[in-house]
Amino acid sequence: MTLLKTSIYSSIYTAITFISGFILIKIVALKIGPNGIAQLGQYQNTTALLTLIATFSISAGVTKYIAEYKFDTIKIQQIVTTAITIVTIASIFTGFCIIVGSKALSKIAFSNTTFWQVYLLLGCCIFFVALNIVFSAILNGLNEIKNLTIINSSGAILGVILTLTLANLYEVKGVLIAANITAIFIFLGHLFVFSKLRKISLFPSIKKINKPILLLLFSYTLMNWVSGALAPLNQLFIRDYIIQNLSLQQAGYWQGISRISDYYLLFIVSVLSIYYLPTFSSIKEKLDLKKELILAYKIIMPIVVFLALSIFLCKKLVIKILFSKAFEGMDELFLFQLIGDVFKIGSWLLGYIMIAKAMTKTYIITEILFSVSLILITRFMFNKYGLIGTTYAFALNYLIYWFVIAVIMNKYFKEDVNPLPK
Repeated sequence: MTLLKTSIYSSIYTAITFISGFILIKIVALKIGPNGIAQLGQYQNTTALLTLIATFSISAGVTKYIAEYKFDTIKIQQIVTTAITIVTIASIFTGFCIIVGSKALSKIAFSNTTFWQVYLLLGCCIFFVALNIVFSAILNGLNEIKNLTIINSSGAILGVILTLTLANLYEVKGVLIAANITAIFIFLGHLFVFSKLRKISLFPSIKKINKPILLLLFSYTLMNWVSGALAPLNQLFIRDYIIQNLSLQQAGYWQGISRISDYYLLFIVSVLSIYYLPTFSSIKEKLDLKKELILAYKIIMPIVVFLALSIFLCKKLVIKILFSKAFEGMDELFLFQLIGDVFKIGSWLLGYIMIAKAMTKTYIITEILFSVSLILITRFMFNKYGLIGTTYAFALNYLIYWFVIAVIMNKYFKEDVNPLPK
């Protein structure tokens, strides 16, 4: 599928997801205010960590190797069977642990057991959440972008309906519960789509696990566990640091500006994962890969700069539309947060090549190094400048990260071509 078609489908999905995300934030902002936004962030970060365990973080590897072997139906089936079997086992085990430890998880995330029922439901539903991630990775690798968009968009719309309904009944708990219930319907949607494709079998089988493929996928487990775990852990640490040194309300401001970044960059991130990851994976020659990367920069970066500038110029309107008057104190956070977003996407384009080419060691080292540096710089900037210092740290850290990754990838492109794993 071409970049244009991918962009169109990504735009549809992004628009629907943005609207659903807007409704989610608006509901919490109006009902509870900044405190509720901070609580929502706590739950989403802990859920992200648990999902990493339930999926073994192999989704990027599934997409890469299915795209790489797209003309080898036997190899594709081996990849699918291996992935689904591993995730089925991991998600059932993770779900059991969540159910048993639901009260402990609530206390860790919220310092009380108020939300233990939400974690209990998550434990029951994480099987569906995990398999949805793998199913989407399979569709992405098969270049079934249209079906992927239909499923995700339908899930987002259903999520909005459930969120509105349950929020009126249970307030914040209802918002959190809605995501888990939505996962069940998305799972059924995936099964329907795969039944129509009839290309592959989705049945797990321990006997049919392919050990060489399993090792290849596990190389992505290590990469994505590092990156996937560090991001929510960093957010949990920074949010807690703000709460301890300022207030829950100030943490809500920080969570709010972070959420704005997440939503307006959703289109870009979707294009990176849906188009560029399989594209970079399928390109064998470094010269061709470099040309594709340069073209990506010419297309993606102007869009990111335009979006960031637009958000900055309309920041007061954005706060009014997305949140409420209670969030007016966050307007000073926009400038350097948006500058950091530009640096982030610039570095991620290079980072996706490391993922696509399974540069495990380099990827893990840089992720750990710059996650630690983000915490250290954030603490320094926060102590010196207050809440706005967190955005200074965000921008500075991604600028340095982009520079370091650029140096590493420049060396990679100058090296002789290394054979890809077979």
